[in-house]
Amino acid sequence: MIEADWQRIETWADENAPRMLEDLNEGASEDRIVALESELALSVPDEFRRSLKRHDGEHDGWPNKVFAGRGAYLGVDRTLQEWRQRLEFAKSASEEDEEWNRDEQIRDGIISVVGPVKPDLFCKEWIPVMECNGDVFWALDLSPAEGGAPGQLIEVDWEACSWRVVANSFGEFLSSYASSLEAGTYQVADGLPVENDAA
Repeated sequence: MIEADWQRIETWADENAPRMLEDLNEGASEDRIVALESELALSVPDEFRRSLKRHDGEHDGWPNKVFAGRGAYLGVDRTLQEWRQRLEFAKSASEEDEEWNRDEQIRDGIISVVGPVKPDLFCKEWIPVMECNGDVFWALDLSPAEGGAPGQLIEVDWEACSWRVVANSFGEFLSSYASSLEAGTYQVADGLPVENDAA
């Protein structure tokens, strides 16, 4: 359950790394989430909706605070901003490069695709939820490739030409992250969680 998993994350942070919570915003209202859905012309998956109601993203999120190593957690406003900017970039890039053949690039190892995700620069049915340095973002994929789960969480790294499915849903990701914190997968450096193999 989203609220319970957030409580697990917050409890671990209070005891081990309070800095990871310092940029979290108060929850978003239902009216603001409905307005976001209207702008996107998409329905926000229930688990992300409930997450936004608990914390409307981070007001800074640098350096990778609440979700260690995954960039800033986006609230209503930044989700819409990222969606607009990335959609516009993808449109202009595709107009300039009509010869781009994804199948050939996958076959030749130029791009990496792990799991049932379409290797597009961006798709209007993707709802950004985290972002790091402009190149890497995480999104809820409402139009997955064959075999995927609508609402799955994907990671897209433009610089590394990498697309991968991270979890079947935002709720699955949040629960797994809480469990990883509790299991000792992360250590604390400068008051923030860092994966043990990245420290």
